Amino acid sequence: MNSHNEPDKTSLHSGEERRSNTNLRDIFEKACSVTAPLLDRQQGGGGEPLILSALRVLRDHFPDLPQQDIAILFASVKRFHKGG
Repeated sequence: MNSHNEPDKTSLHSGEERRSNTNLRDIFEKACSVTAPLLDRQQGGGGEPLILSALRVLRDHFPDLPQQDIAILFASVKRFHKGG
């Protein structure tokens, strides 16, 4: 519910894609798949995720990505596997 002073944000969106980094969206599923054995608590080492190994796997699978994109992708993949 919006107050009278807040603009209705749903009417501000023009319907076009505003994100500039769509390439990360394209590889997100693959990134989740290759890191699953390392970040999933049920599959990781002794019930703990293997964070550094998962980061290395992302770097190995996507060597053309800049370091900043690897960091963004890694944060997203960790959040996905954590369930939130």
